[in-house]
Amino acid sequence: MTFALQSVEPLSSSELFGPENRRRCIEKLKKIPGYRTFAKPRSVSAVLIPLCLVNSIPSMLFIRRPLTLRNHPGEIGFPGGRCDPDDAGDAIRTALRETEEEVGLSPESVDVWITMKCMNSRSTVYPVVGFCGELDLKLSPLEEGGDSIGSRLSPNPSEVSYCLARSISWLTNPNNIGYTEFRYFPSYFDPNIPIRSQEPGRTLPQDQQLHELRYTSPLFGSLVQTGSPGPRIWGLSAIVAYQVLHCLIPSGLFVSAPTGTRLSHLVRTS
Repeated sequence: MTFALQSVEPLSSSELFGPENRRRCIEKLKKIPGYRTFAKPRSVSAVLIPLCLVNSIPSMLFIRRPLTLRNHPGEIGFPGGRCDPDDAGDAIRTALRETEEEVGLSPESVDVWITMKCMNSRSTVYPVVGFCGELDLKLSPLEEGGDSIGSRLSPNPSEVSYCLARSISWLTNPNNIGYTEFRYFPSYFDPNIPIRSQEPGRTLPQDQQLHELRYTSPLFGSLVQTGSPGPRIWGLSAIVAYQVLHCLIPSGLFVSAPTGTRLSHLVRTS
């Protein structure tokens, strides 16, 4: 499924990553809600949302997880991982440490903007937004016919198959954006939250049917309807990317009705 998105004119690096827009973006990100879940998280992690320049083009860096991994094999996401005891609960420290371990980007090269509100799914994830400067790699290695790793990046093959940069213009192009709906089932919900269920002690709030308990999430790329190239970015990575883009673009992302309401909960600030 796809939706119409107001096109965003290409912006220069100074407009997007300069001091004025940096301050404005941070203030907006402070108001963005976290991701609510009905399951008890099993671990705490942090990821870096790497804003960067590729050939002087404002971009966002992603990684692809190897198929050999136990969790999220083959998925496109952001560098990051579980918090270690040595991190002392510091999400920024976790995100930067994991990023260095996974792609070789030194913590000193990252200008950290903000730690966003946590995303609670099967684990609690803290997104850390940071600007990484110029990276020497192609905007889309798959479209160019091969991987191209920047001189400042050295991916760990046990954790990263390849690095992928998408320009901000590409990420805000309506042909590259879609949405998907998730339907929740009783076993996923916290027992303290009333839902329709056959289990004793559970109730139905205001006659709400189970099929109405859905969550709509954005996705980027690999859309048959528009011919948008893959790989697809979805799940929590797409949610965080959408929220960051909404705050990074001075005019914001405006989705046309009626589908605009499907994603409004992700960027609602009041």
